[in-house]
Amino acid sequence: MKNKLKIIIAVIAVVLIFLTGFAAAVYKNWWLKPDILYQAPALPGAELPRLPSEAAETGFTAEFALPTLTPENAGPLLKNPDRGLRMETYMTLGDAPECYPGDMGDPYEKLLNFIEKYREDSPTVVQLYVYLCRYNNRPLDENAFSQLERMFELCREQKIRVLLRFAYQNESNPDAGYKRVDGHLQQIGEWFGANGQLVDDVVYCVQAGIVGYWGEGHNNKNFKSIHIGRAFDRLRSITPDDIYIQVRNVDLLQKVSWAPLSFGMHDDYIIGEKNGEWSFFLGKNDEEEKLLEERFKNTVNDGEMPWGVATYYDKKDGEPLDSIDPVAVLGQIKQYSLTTLSLEHNYREGDFGRVFSMERWKDVPVTPGQLEALDMPYLPSLFENGEMSAYDYIRYHLGYLLSVTSFEFDETQNKIRFTIQNSGFAAPLNFNALSVVIDGTEYLIGSYDKYALGSMRAVAYTAALPYDFIQEGPHEFNIKLARRAGSDICVRFANENDIFC
Repeated sequence: MKNKLKIIIAVIAVVLIFLTGFAAAVYKNWWLKPDILYQAPALPGAELPRLPSEAAETGFTAEFALPTLTPENAGPLLKNPDRGLRMETYMTLGDAPECYPGDMGDPYEKLLNFIEKYREDSPTVVQLYVYLCRYNNRPLDENAFSQLERMFELCREQKIRVLLRFAYQNESNPDAGYKRVDGHLQQIGEWFGANGQLVDDVVYCVQAGIVGYWGEGHNNKNFKSIHIGRAFDRLRSITPDDIYIQVRNVDLLQKVSWAPLSFGMHDDYIIGEKNGEWSFFLGKNDEEEKLLEERFKNTVNDGEMPWGVATYYDKKDGEPLDSIDPVAVLGQIKQYSLTTLSLEHNYREGDFGRVFSMERWKDVPVTPGQLEALDMPYLPSLFENGEMSAYDYIRYHLGYLLSVTSFEFDETQNKIRFTIQNSGFAAPLNFNALSVVIDGTEYLIGSYDKYALGSMRAVAYTAALPYDFIQEGPHEFNIKLARRAGSDICVRFANENDIFC
């Protein structure tokens, strides 16, 4: 009898192991399928009238019927929100706010200094590390939230959007345990809810930091790895639904169990190796990589190179990383559908008396022919004398780069037709409301799908005008793509005629 019982138990155990493995395999891969798409919820915004409309994808072309901006007047494109080269700064919450933990500098002044340092580079996004290490053993208090609010208000005043990361651990501070982190996240969620307009005005994207050194998910001790998925689920639950979240590597992404389709990525070690050991893919090379690349087309993604003073994988005898190949980096930018890339790393670092990678790229030309051979997007009018620097190419084409390629007012059918084309690396995923402004009245285009405007894609829209529209002109038409209906966080199209903005 005992032997029979042992056999039965063994058989049940084998079956359970099999089923567990099968379920894990199914879960691990189902959300990677490209035909399963995360759709951000409809944003409330302003109550605006809608125009009956249709949308159809059309062919991407380098030929433009409507004139687009040239190097002489393209500066406003660099001020487009939620894309491009970004800054990086830090603040440590506590009795008296610091910059990086242990740095007694003023974090608000530091942000203003960075804005001045990079003024000629025109960044509109800052990665903000918010260190909570002074609260490892206690809840966040009113002082902490007043400091965070002051930083957000400063960013809003400066028209800078925030790539937000909460972190605990660095070289001199340990991490916090899961229960403390979870309690902090619940408090932050309540603060987000109570300050919804400020958060919406300021937060461009959130990174799933929290765990390990600098919030990069490694070398954590007090925070047990078994709780990482639960913590990221909590972060997703407290973050407004229309704000994307980024995860550092593929192993961390696979721990997420709640709304995984809204999680993008950030690769903090871009060196031109698509499968590097410290890249998002952690050196792995399998079928998931291609599926994830399709997934990245539908999420907001960020990257940074290592410090220019570093060596290859921090090896003592490793090659210096102050001259990373820009063409290889372009391969990763395309692979990840990058929206933002750090200015702080490998560009203008300290007073080392050295020239770093991104500065070198200003002297490396790229041509349309070269980009076409690499299957890279580009806006032809930005190329003066048939070329532009790799640095300029990257800063103009990161994220979205939208142009209105055609516009027609059909008086006989009382319709308007226009086409929008994306010459950037990523879809305009933070922009949820496309509208036409006719003589000062704004009408939503109901057929707009932000995912359809991916890299190297074009969409033609046809909209019926109101039945009482008086055809006799003149009329003023304006196309507007905004974060939400009625928002002034909107896209500047790459057209010479500034009515398309």
